[in-house]
Amino acid sequence: MLSYTTADIRNLLIAGGAGSGKTTLVDAMLLASGIVTRKGCVTDGTSYSDFEREEKEHKHSIYAAVLHADHAGTRINLIDTPGSPDLIGQAIACLPAVETVAVVISAAAGIDIVTRRLMEAARERNLPRAIIINKIDLATDPDQLHALLIDIRTTFGSECLPINLPAANRTQLVECLLNKAGDSDLGPVATAHSAIIDQIVEMDEDLMESYLGGEEPNYDALHAPFERAMDEAHVVPVLFTDAKNNVGIAELLDSIARHFPSPEEGNLRPFLSYRGGDRAGSPQDEVPFDYWNDPTKPLLAHVFKVTNDPFVGKLAIFRVHQGRATGQSHVYIGYNKKSIKLGHVFHLQGKEHREANEIIAGDIGGVAKIEDIHLNDVLHDDHALDSVHLRPLTFPAPMFGLAITPKARGDEQKISTVLSRMAEEDPTFKWHTDRQTHEIVINGVGEMHLRFVLEKLTARGLHVDTKPPKIAYRETVSAPAEGHYRHKKQSGGAGQFAEVYLRVEPLPRGTGFEFIDETFGGSIPGQFIPAIEKGVREVIDQGVMAGYPVQDVRVVVTDGKHHPVDSKEIAFKTAGRMAFKEAFAKAHPVLLEPVVNMEVTVPETTVGAITGDLSSKRGRIHSTDVATGAMAVVSAQAPLGEVMQYGSQLKSVTGGRGSFAMELSHYDAVPSQVQQQVVSQYKPHVEEE
Repeated sequence: MLSYTTADIRNLLIAGGAGSGKTTLVDAMLLASGIVTRKGCVTDGTSYSDFEREEKEHKHSIYAAVLHADHAGTRINLIDTPGSPDLIGQAIACLPAVETVAVVISAAAGIDIVTRRLMEAARERNLPRAIIINKIDLATDPDQLHALLIDIRTTFGSECLPINLPAANRTQLVECLLNKAGDSDLGPVATAHSAIIDQIVEMDEDLMESYLGGEEPNYDALHAPFERAMDEAHVVPVLFTDAKNNVGIAELLDSIARHFPSPEEGNLRPFLSYRGGDRAGSPQDEVPFDYWNDPTKPLLAHVFKVTNDPFVGKLAIFRVHQGRATGQSHVYIGYNKKSIKLGHVFHLQGKEHREANEIIAGDIGGVAKIEDIHLNDVLHDDHALDSVHLRPLTFPAPMFGLAITPKARGDEQKISTVLSRMAEEDPTFKWHTDRQTHEIVINGVGEMHLRFVLEKLTARGLHVDTKPPKIAYRETVSAPAEGHYRHKKQSGGAGQFAEVYLRVEPLPRGTGFEFIDETFGGSIPGQFIPAIEKGVREVIDQGVMAGYPVQDVRVVVTDGKHHPVDSKEIAFKTAGRMAFKEAFAKAHPVLLEPVVNMEVTVPETTVGAITGDLSSKRGRIHSTDVATGAMAVVSAQAPLGEVMQYGSQLKSVTGGRGSFAMELSHYDAVPSQVQQQVVSQYKPHVEEE
């Protein structure tokens, strides 16, 4: 039997920028809790989090890892996530599994773009947040820590308040939530104590009244309002640690166990269902679905991570939000009417899978060797929950593309199988076969992301040749135009006939594609309209002028003709395709390029060179801010095609001291000379009618 209940569980996502020491922190927490007997180490390959071959070779996290510690009567589930901007999708995918997002910031490096993005992602998902300032031993002096604390409050809000403080020249921690006596490296403890108490008592009128009357609140009085303040983002607790030297680790575990929300106390995850449980529901039919973290109710679990191990097989990691899962459980996956038996369920400790009798509400577990389970699936054991699903997460767009071809003949199918499994594991990785060149194109968030994909292929004995990254251009139109095509084919016996008139119109950027039928009088029978749309969509996918997908276009079918015998779906599909191509060519087609937001962190002495270089790449500088450690942060926008190789350029300018991150902002029209160059390189296949 389990030794803990749902109320005893704490679920934390350990996130933050690269180099902040997240994995070292997790290894230190495991040791301090007594659940392991030795401290793992990233550099020597013994970390409990970084257990994959690629992680040991690169000496940093690449995948999210699930671990747990037991402390002060609580089960603390920890999800350690990568810090590279290219791999941020690993952290975002795990957000539905936790009550608290603990963002780790290096005292030496300060706030970076990954820190900002994860704090915002947690806020958008209504998740309580905490900030852990790690590596306090690397701060040059207490003033640097004080400046970082001010920077955190300026960036993320005045609700970011410390509940402990470094003392004795950063070799100890002093508690300031329940204690007001003594001094710290950052000043009198009483000052920090008053600030955090003033913030908490605002959540409870009776507590505020007694506090203003001179009564100092104790733990029992503070726990409920503190937890509620975290739930409502009225307090974001800040804690200090030096994980390498085990400073502040016991205090961190104490704070998590005593103050952070349990599944029963945290905010509910945004599950939705369709009115009446309709299988074919639309977003307009979605309604919130309330559940209870109660082990006695029907099972409701969400799969937030999937891995495919060549030896173990598929492993699905899930969070139980309601009910319980056991090896004997027969569960349904969404609308699937056929149940599956879980067989064995596990608790996870990095690479170790420890079989469990049950995974209760609020807990995290895994199940192996069930091929039908996929990322983001909802598992349940009651058909009343068929339509329950989680509000979709927003992931970074995979902007970088690379064309690959197998070196060994006959490896195409093997590569396709491996890439499909990788895409199932990683929501920010996509791949497809180019219809024009028949090349395999892989797409990721950045260069590092794609490099790991190639390494994984190599590790499985699949060697490929690569071509330079491809820009994910898009095509659109800038003016209305009309198109017409008459398809007539006679080859003895039954023929083919269809005639289509249509109009294309531009839509606002980012709208997508609309198809409208404005025919009347039966000029085109209703059963043939879907065939026309199918023909148009084929062109939308393949592109017209340069072979890139078309977006932000409305297609309106206005008129046409049919034949009672010779008209067929294939004829109207062909006529729709050719009429759309004609209209598109007349509608002043435009090539769109992806524009990215960039955050570049560089030494202050190189800011001028960096801003000048970005301006020469058609970039727009938005701001330049001073960061800690004589560094500066340049925020800008630039066309992706101009900064595809920015990493090597930045390294050259800054002597290896600069770093950057980018994310898709929007699509914008390319300059005419760029459009001419791209279009001239396109060699469309001759199309048969």
